[in-house]
Amino acid sequence: MINPIIQAMQARAELLDIQGSTQGLDDALANLAGWIELRQEELHEDDLAVLLEVGGILYREGLNRRMGE
Repeated sequence: MINPIIQAMQARAELLDIQGSTQGLDDALANLAGWIELRQEELHEDDLAVLLEVGGILYREGLNRRMGE
């Protein structure tokens, strides 16, 4: 059974494809960073840590792709 949040992400990805979106990892990072910046003071420390880890993973994956790994 797939997690409902992952299902929602999959549905969103499919919608982005249907819409012809060209957004990629850099766009996702920019959106995440902008959202965190706006909400940083409202976020619990644990939530901020998780979001920064997700951002770190996205950043690393984007860097690895650019480096050809």
